Amino acid sequence: MFLPSYQVSSEALTLVSEISEQIGILETLMGRAPELPEQPFDPFKEEDLMRAHEQLVDGLSGGVGKYRRDDPRVPLHMSMLFDWLLHTEDHPLIRSCVFHYEMTSIHPFLEGNERLGLYWQTLLLTQWRPVLAGLPLEALVTERQQEYRRVLAYLNETAKISHFIEYILRCLLDVVLQAVKDKVENKVKNKSRVKVQDNQGENAQNEGDFAQLSKSEQRVVKLLATDPHITIGAISRRLQLSEAGVNKVLARLRKREIIERVGANKNGSWKVNI
Repeated sequence: MFLPSYQVSSEALTLVSEISEQIGILETLMGRAPELPEQPFDPFKEEDLMRAHEQLVDGLSGGVGKYRRDDPRVPLHMSMLFDWLLHTEDHPLIRSCVFHYEMTSIHPFLEGNERLGLYWQTLLLTQWRPVLAGLPLEALVTERQQEYRRVLAYLNETAKISHFIEYILRCLLDVVLQAVKDKVENKVKNKSRVKVQDNQGENAQNEGDFAQLSKSEQRVVKLLATDPHITIGAISRRLQLSEAGVNKVLARLRKREIIERVGANKNGSWKVNI
């Protein structure tokens, strides 16, 4: 069986651990385990790679959906690569990086190999953890294309693929970290929005309760809200009501729990609940 020649560095293992942890956080933030989205291609089938090339590449040089014919070893190498992909016990993150690198290195098509290699890696990752579907790994690598090409051009073969694994994992970690950050920010915004709506609803209810009061009751409530320590005598003078009338208004408001007395009658204060 075809065995790619590579070593998994301690840095790569650390990245695998960090990415896995952040994916777990992302899944928790989503509230439920996402289902695997319908994928147009099976990333473990070689014939689907051919179909994908036919559909995704414009084919300006011809040979769309077919391996290049200038190297008779290409079909054998690709067949062995898929056999390795199907049977390897490597961690899915490592497996996807190695396949991406090896396919790009074999260069099976006349054009579109890098794009297809990256796309195929995203399919493998999505099948492993559906939460990764739709994350912009391809866009980020394309944005960092100069470094991507430099890594692919690294001289020593074993060091090259190990360095490539680290590079792709760093890109993926950046993408997952951003997804976690976005999800957290969205949750905070949603909570703030709900809180504002609740406050608005509460204010509207309070306004409705106030509107149902009589004129005298409204005037008393306003005074109590302005000066919680105001005396019955002061209310009587300011509203030109008898103290007996003020006491009746206060009794009605307390019975409806519009107001309440806090502390002793002498040194206490009034609390308005609307």
